[in-house]
Amino acid sequence: MIQSPQNYAAPQQNNPQQVTRPKRPAFAPSYNAVQINLDTPTLNAPQAGYYYDYPQADSQPYYPPIPAQPAPQALPQPAPNQQPANVPPPMAEQPTPAPATAAPQPADNAPAPAAVDTNAVVANLANPDFDVQAMQMEEIARKGLEKEADAVPYVQEDVFNKLIDIMDVDSSKLAGPTEQQLQLRDKIAENDLTLYNAQLQGKDLNSVKLPHQLTPEEEALATTITPLEQAERNKEYALFTTAILQKTYGDEIEKRSGNVVPLTDLPAAAMVINELKTNPNPAVRTAAIDSLRYIQRPEYKQDLSTIYSIAQSDADEGVAAAAADALNSLNSPEQTAQAA
Repeated sequence: MIQSPQNYAAPQQNNPQQVTRPKRPAFAPSYNAVQINLDTPTLNAPQAGYYYDYPQADSQPYYPPIPAQPAPQALPQPAPNQQPANVPPPMAEQPTPAPATAAPQPADNAPAPAAVDTNAVVANLANPDFDVQAMQMEEIARKGLEKEADAVPYVQEDVFNKLIDIMDVDSSKLAGPTEQQLQLRDKIAENDLTLYNAQLQGKDLNSVKLPHQLTPEEEALATTITPLEQAERNKEYALFTTAILQKTYGDEIEKRSGNVVPLTDLPAAAMVINELKTNPNPAVRTAAIDSLRYIQRPEYKQDLSTIYSIAQSDADEGVAAAAADALNSLNSPEQTAQAA
């Protein structure tokens, strides 16, 4: 769901130096003799067993291969009124045994979901309408969260590139909230806080006198999302959508080859870390931490421990607290047990 606007001020660069974006990551890293091709959702490896079994040119989702069953052999039928050569005389007709009960079909024989139109997905992510971008990212994220296999068709270079483009938008030139909008939002926040405190005290909310009386027009103006806020919101969406696809990517590689993809070889990993280090918006930096937490695993502990430790010194208290929480989760007994 597209969230309500946050009070994003115009981005201020913490570091006055010009920020240099990292080069786009290579999308065919090589490690342990496993080649990964993201042009289509296909994993190419020396062993034939690592290939997808569905035509990936049509962006079909992956389903585990089903062992082939031997087909019944049909008896050759002679032409009408013609005696086949070398065929013994017919024997007495034997009673036909009752057919065996048909074995139930495996669950994986269920109809496959409709193929993903990746061209349309890429077009939506590249659409200048921020809401179109957001809705497409929500669709990818929802499918990946509900069933990881449904996210496989989106694991493509073009999709990652568009998500990186969304993160890389220079929103400093976009129109942000006006001073009037910010003041109205502050008034709405004060009203909400008053109602919250009244609820804690068990008061009838209908009888509570609010500190500010706003007209419908003022409320509409306050909740209007500006282009700057849309762009910044979409950066957060892109970070989490990227995390879902990165996890899908790594899990699929491990499932077929037994290899764990290094953190630095995950598509767009460099961009996520760069957002945490350089993005002037604290909300986006926090989203970058959440993105890394989503994909963290014991094999990434050393890298992530360094990243989270540095982020604990962030100038923003919220970002620093998120980094501290992430570091604690990395050192949790559950993570330690997984690493053992």
